[in-house]
Formats: sequence, C-alpha cells, structure tokens
Amino acid sequence: MDTSREDQLLFAKNFGRAQGWLLLENFAEAERALRKIPPAFRRRPEVTLVRGALYLSAKDWKRAEPILRRVLKHDADEPQHWVNLAFAVRRAKSIAEAEPILLEARERFPKVAVIWFNLACYAAQLGRLNEVPTLLREAIRLEPDFKEPAKTDPDLAPYWTGKA
Repeated sequence: MDTSREDQLLFAKNFGRAQGWLLLENFAEAERALRKIPPAFRRRPEVTLVRGALYLSAKDWKRAEPILRRVLKHDADEPQHWVNLAFAVRRAKSIAEAEPILLEARERFPKVAVIWFNLACYAAQLGRLNEVPTLLREAIRLEPDFKEPAKTDPDLAPYWTGKA
C-alpha cells in the first residue's frame, strides 16, 4: 500500500482516538474518528475489528452484522468473533438465524465454554428444554464460572421455570 506519511499519521491519530472514545463509551465520537481515517486504511482488519466492537457496544445490531462477518472472514480462528457475530445476528434477525453460527463455532472450538452456554440459552429460548442440561453441564465443566450466571440469565428462565 502506497500511502503518504501524512495519511499514516492521520490513521494512527484517528485510530487511537476511536479506540479511546470506544473505551469511554462515546460511540458518536468513536464513529467520527473512524470516519476521519484515510480511505486507504479503512478496510484494515484492526479498523474493521474496532468498528465491529463499536456497533456491538452501541447495540447497533444491523450495522454490526456485516462488519462482524468481515471480521470473521479475516480471522475465523478467534472464537470470540463467532460469538460476537451470533450475538448481533440474534438481535438483528433471530435466534434461529444465529444458532447455526454457534453450532459451527462449537465444531471448530469444542472447548470454548461461552459457545456451549449461549447454545443452552438459545435452546431454552426456542423451547428445546431437554437440550439445555447437556449444554449447560458442558459449559460449566469447561468453565466453572458459568455456574452462577446460569442461575440468573434471563435467556435460561424458560428452562428453570419449565415453561417454554
């Protein structure tokens, strides 16, 4: 990529600002900083990742989904990218459309507890209460810290109350 020193400095400055504003949860300023990044740098994986984090944090699910798909395309070896995409798809569209994303993630990363936990939540929400105990047990076996959230997560309420 042939970029001027000025563009490189603008990238560094505005990328840093975007990250800072995102940490401060000032989503409008973070987005403004991302828009000031020179065009030659806007499709870089790290910029795409920050933009995806911005839309997730801002709960802008419809804008998050295509960005998170691009993040996943660049780095399918990071389990959290799969979880983030499923999260956005669930909210932008439906659990039914998000679940296949997590099922593929479980195949790729069978030892990642958050995937199992989210699949348990999806099963509960979709009324497949008989699947929940197996999914939850595996999530908690892999990561014991999921035991307490499992008791209070609203997505699992249908399982605990026995009402789907």
